[in-house]
Order: sequence, then structure tokens, then C-alpha cells
Amino acid sequence: YPTGTFTLQDAPSLACRTNVTNNGATNCVVSGRRGDSDGYCIVDANGETVDNIDSLMQRHIVKGDLDAEYNIKTTSLSLMDTVEISNTWSVFAGIRADHFDYTNDTSGGDYDYSDTLWNYHLGTVHDIGENGNVYFTYSTATNINGGESDLGGNCGYGGLCGDPDEVSAHAEPEKTENLELGTKWNINDGKLLFTAAIFQITKKDVMEGEDYSTVGTLNTGENRVKGFELSLSGNITDKLSTQAGLTVMDAEILKSVTPANEGETLSNFADDSVYVQLRYQATPKFSFGGTVTYSSELYAGQPDSAASDTYMVPSYTVLDIFANYQINERLAAYMNVGNLTDRNYYQASYRSGAFTYIGDARNLKFGVTYEY
Repeated sequence: YPTGTFTLQDAPSLACRTNVTNNGATNCVVSGRRGDSDGYCIVDANGETVDNIDSLMQRHIVKGDLDAEYNIKTTSLSLMDTVEISNTWSVFAGIRADHFDYTNDTSGGDYDYSDTLWNYHLGTVHDIGENGNVYFTYSTATNINGGESDLGGNCGYGGLCGDPDEVSAHAEPEKTENLELGTKWNINDGKLLFTAAIFQITKKDVMEGEDYSTVGTLNTGENRVKGFELSLSGNITDKLSTQAGLTVMDAEILKSVTPANEGETLSNFADDSVYVQLRYQATPKFSFGGTVTYSSELYAGQPDSAASDTYMVPSYTVLDIFANYQINERLAAYMNVGNLTDRNYYQASYRSGAFTYIGDARNLKFGVTYEY
């Protein structure tokens, strides 16, 4: 039977500036984009931690003026259906419409525009015996060109900028097309599900540019990601189960406001990733296991922009372990240890590498759950 949904969403957001004053005496000289300047360092010339580190800057923060009043009201309607053509062939299709009214009153101008976004998906499934199938699907997605909700008109960090009339008249949504060909198989007497797929994701009309310039706000980029993925999920034996996945991808910038970026890979994009979890049910009440996560290296840069070849974030492998105990039918206890080996690793790096995001250190969590 056909199915459909109707939703109405109103998402207001206010962004305020903060006025920051450092009253403490500086203790070092640091370099930056504007040259050397007096700064604050938590270690001295010998690498030792300085005294009174908690009060070093004597920072005073005061809430400032309103920077942006952002609101987007969206009305959505979707319809989909699946039709069986024969005992082994079926097709499915769907359509979705999202009408939005967007306003963003910023210190750089007042933006106000609306549009209706249409997206589709279409696919087919062919059953191969009782245990497997092959499928193909095509789908689209769109994102409005409205900047980050908490950044107002700050172009350098993803806010909307440029002449409001020009943006309202010419800003296009970012469009994504996805093609996927895959297969799914029930193996091990139906206890394990194996999947494999190749895919291609193309993103057009991408907002880009140096510091999200006016030209960039009006959609100048295009990029493409191609790859394949394998996954395995279910019971290997009566007591041992797994969730595992491997993804190999290749990203390329096809169009850019900066021609030199064309042909480059995307910033903060890891080509290869692996996830393997094993869980062992030692007794009817007690289970334990572990997870290994791997990510290949990536390079710094702005979102949807060319990767910098000057700052690389190394690959990493992280090990987590866990245990669960079912105390009774409703009460259970669990323990998780994240990053068991306490490895230092980094997950992403913004722009030139000045902002690099460190992964979690070793952490221990205990908890109980109760169902009623």
C-alpha cells in the first residue's frame, strides 16, 4: 500500500555576540595570521606547566548584542509505494516536497526568501532465490543555502553573506544525487546478513569560496564521492555475534570558484574506514566484547572545499571494550571502556589546521537501565 507523511516544523534560533576581556598579564609571544603578538601559554620555555593556570587569563565575558535572528519554517509532504512486478522483481518510488520560509536578520543584512524543494527516489529489487537479492536505487536530496544558524552574517565561519537582494534572487539549494548498486544475502542459516554495495554521490551548487565570499554564497562548487562498502551483521555462533563494516571511498572536486582546486580531494575526508565489533554471550545473563575502529589519514580545510596539502591528520585505530549483566528481567548493568589503550588521536582539522579536534581519551562509564 502507498504510504505518506505530512510534517510542519518551525525552527527559530537567536545568536548573540559575547564581549571577552583578558585582564591577566601575558606571558609569551605567539605567531598568527597577523604576525607575532603577546599571548598566553600554559607551559614555559622549559616545557613546564606555569603556575596559576586556572586564573592565567583572568577572562571576563559579557553577553553582547544580538548578532542574528534566524528562523526557518518548513512544511513537508512525502509519498512512496512499492509494486511487485513478479515473484522475483519489485520496484519502489517516492517523492517529497519541502516548502520553506527562511528569514535571517543579521548585522550584515536581512535575508528573506522562500522556495519549494522537490526530491525523489526510485529503485528496483531482484530476488535471487530465498536468501539473496540485488538492488539498484537512485535518490536525491537538497539543502537550502542559508548559512549556519548560529553564525549570522559571519562569512568566514559559514554564515550567510553577500547582498540580501542578490542572495534572495540567485541563491540555489545544494543538490545531491546518489546512485547505489548492491546485494544482500542471508548466510549461516539466516543468522548472518552480508551486504555489499558500490555507490556514487554527487553534490552540485555547493556553497564554497575563500572565507565563504559573496561569489561562494551563490553556489559555485561541485564534488563527487565514489566508493564501495561491505558489512556483516548477526550471529556467527550461538554465543558470538558481530557488527562489522568496511568502506573505501574516493572524493574529487569537479568544479570550483578556484580552478586550482579542481581534481583535488575534499578536506577532512578519510578514504578508508573499518568498524568491527564482537560480542560474546558467556552466560544467559553476562556478555562482553570489544570494538575496533579505524580511519585513514585526512587533510585540513573548510567544509566542501579542497583539502590542504600542508596539514595532515594521521590515521588512527581505537579499541573499546564493554560488558553487560542482566540482573533480572527489568534491571541491567553495563560498563564501557572507551579508547582502552589511551591513544592520542585526532578526528578532523579545520581550515589551516589551527583548529584540530582531538578524540576522546580513555574513559570509563558505568550505568544501569530499568524497563517498566
